[in-house]
Amino acid sequence: MCKKNLSKILLLSLLLIMCYQGVRAYLTPLNQQHVIIYTTQLCPYCHTLRNLLNDYQINYQEIDVERTLRGKLAYLILGQPGVPISIINEQIIYGYDGELLTSALADAGYTIVTHWE
Repeated sequence: MCKKNLSKILLLSLLLIMCYQGVRAYLTPLNQQHVIIYTTQLCPYCHTLRNLLNDYQINYQEIDVERTLRGKLAYLILGQPGVPISIINEQIIYGYDGELLTSALADAGYTIVTHWE
């Protein structure tokens, strides 16, 4: 009986730690510009997003949703099928939309010169 309860407590603790890590994976530190992107290696839209951020010399944190536990957990919590998922400060952007992304980056204080028509 004691071993069964201990197993349940350990499993619950592990689940809580995993949930915490998943939530922490996409929280932005206060008063900091921060860009996190959730990607996969073979996604062409993820590649385009990386190029956009690199072209503007924007520092970002990339988390692979296929290769890392942290990425898998955050991906589940974010609840959107598909990548890329971008978090720019507190704004979450699903998929790749150049106009929306550059607008969010400009709103976050980054210098953006692209004008979409």
